[in-house]
Amino acid sequence: MSYDATLPSPSNGQGQRPPARMSRLAKLWPGNWRYYDRMKLIGFLFTVPTLLFFLVFSIYPVMSALVMSFFRFDLFTPMEWLGLGNYISLAHDKFFWQAVKVTLTYTATFGPISWVIGFALAVLIKEKIAGRGFFRSVFFAPTILSAVAMATAWSLLLRKNGPINATLGISIPWLTTQATALWGIVLMSVWQGVGWFMVVFLAGLQGIPDEYYEAAKIDGANAWQLLRGITLPLMRPIFALVVIQTIIGGMKVFTPMFIMTGGGPNNATRSLAMLIYHEGLRDLRMGRASAISMAAFVFILILTIVQLRLFRVREAIDE
Repeated sequence: MSYDATLPSPSNGQGQRPPARMSRLAKLWPGNWRYYDRMKLIGFLFTVPTLLFFLVFSIYPVMSALVMSFFRFDLFTPMEWLGLGNYISLAHDKFFWQAVKVTLTYTATFGPISWVIGFALAVLIKEKIAGRGFFRSVFFAPTILSAVAMATAWSLLLRKNGPINATLGISIPWLTTQATALWGIVLMSVWQGVGWFMVVFLAGLQGIPDEYYEAAKIDGANAWQLLRGITLPLMRPIFALVVIQTIIGGMKVFTPMFIMTGGGPNNATRSLAMLIYHEGLRDLRMGRASAISMAAFVFILILTIVQLRLFRVREAIDE
């Protein structure tokens, strides 16, 4: 294998020369650069397409929404500067606060119910039982199904004369009254999201060494003491991850409410994401929709910081 003698040999402590292909690639750059500096630059160039994709489709839209939130803009007329006008109007808008209430209520109900069921399933499936792989696939299957298809199917199941009411022998208008519409959506979301939380909790449980449990059992610990003294403390980073995912997913929920109720009845299921859709794409008030988006971003940021402080993830990881 040939090697260009004009290139400095890497100081790897073993006297090995770089491959000929890498040497030819390094010739493209000035000869006074160190070999590994050139290799680092070449490696960085391979990441440029991903960075550009992130900047164009993530950073740029966010910054554009931030700028647009200070203007009145309907896509057809020139933008008009309003300053904080859009944000001030939101502070006095009952529909905005109703959407905030709906979004927080959805997140606060869907999250804990899904966590409890998902954690219980993860604990059961972690044990060596017959058909463990089958049950794991069955519980996880709803997570990978189309959200639109699931919302459509559950709209039929939750009809007043639908299969769920007929099976339970009740007559609840799940999606047509203000008192029950949001609960019908929560029921569908829990059914679809439990499998994901189960997998996340299962990964965390499998990362706990069995030696901890064996030592505790030798000391006479029962199942509840094992759960409280070993499992829950060591699962703290996983709980923090799950809470963050729930907050982000709950604050931007759109598909179930759009398909199942359209935000009704009487805005009882109109979330922040649906309000953004109505303001921006239906009423063409893009500046106002951008302001709502920024407010939702601030809500997510605050809730995430608060829960990170509560779980103290950094200290848990360091320990």
